[in-house]
Amino acid sequence: MDPLTWLSLGLQLAALCCIVGALLLYLLRKVRVAELVPADSAKTLLVTSVDTALGLQIATYLCGKGWRVIAGCRAGGLGARLADSWLQARLAATPEDQPPPRLVTLELDVTREDLLEQAARATAQHLPAGEHGVWAVINTAGSSGLGGSSCWEAALKTNVLGALRVARTFAPLLAAAAADHPYAGRLFYIGLTSDTACEHLSQAEAGAEAGAAAARWGAWGAAMALRSSLRARRLRVVLLHAPDISATEIYSPPAQLTPVSLPASRPETPNSEVSGSTTCAVTMPGETAEYSAKVLPTAALKVLEDALISPSPRDSYYLKMKHDSWFTRMPSLRVH
Repeated sequence: MDPLTWLSLGLQLAALCCIVGALLLYLLRKVRVAELVPADSAKTLLVTSVDTALGLQIATYLCGKGWRVIAGCRAGGLGARLADSWLQARLAATPEDQPPPRLVTLELDVTREDLLEQAARATAQHLPAGEHGVWAVINTAGSSGLGGSSCWEAALKTNVLGALRVARTFAPLLAAAAADHPYAGRLFYIGLTSDTACEHLSQAEAGAEAGAAAARWGAWGAAMALRSSLRARRLRVVLLHAPDISATEIYSPPAQLTPVSLPASRPETPNSEVSGSTTCAVTMPGETAEYSAKVLPTAALKVLEDALISPSPRDSYYLKMKHDSWFTRMPSLRVH
């Protein structure tokens, strides 16, 4: 055969080897990911607050993905009612041959030591037989800190001291899970937001928001300090940065939807559902109201899911706001 024929055969053989190699790598990765996903008996995590729209969205999303979710909330608050309403709707829609969603609410307040200790004991009681801890704790409790010095103090107590209390209270449960599975034991905190820094604000605005920004920087610093102190216990502290979202959006309650809905053909931006009223008023008996708990797009939630099961999670993940199209809209939540 002439040299061009040999060259052609060589290129075809090289292309075939590349295809086979890529297929093998893909299959090996699928097998490895399957091994990394926690077993059914180990898929328990805690979301500290579903009173915030972000916490409620994360809790319901992960529950829909098969995780056993324990959700902290104020007793009788809107978050508890929406979580229970979501669970009942999902249970009714789940076929009998499929496992039901698992979501349990319990009273939790990161600013109160007694409620934190009660929540830790209740969490341990909700664990199934043979499971000794929780895979991860996602701290969604917090305050924007906007509104004056009294709000600054509340933000410091909730965002900074609350972060330290959550770590101290739930570290034993995280360590117990880490002893059973090498990839368990992860503590997630909300990191920096779009309004953390005040350099871009005017002098008057900077004075009004300095305390709020300080509280958010304080939460970031607390997480960094905890990362060093908890490393000896094989626990990982992970920051979830939201550079495109303000703290007000992150810590706002679920928003009641306006009567006028968006056209079905119009693509929605990630914050289109939370830009309206953020009232927490529940409806009168016999009435029905719809609430939105959409803060993050689906792509950002998948980033969080990857951070939960990755064998070597990064110290920080960025929840970027890639716009969802209209057909990926998260269904609204109802209060009856």
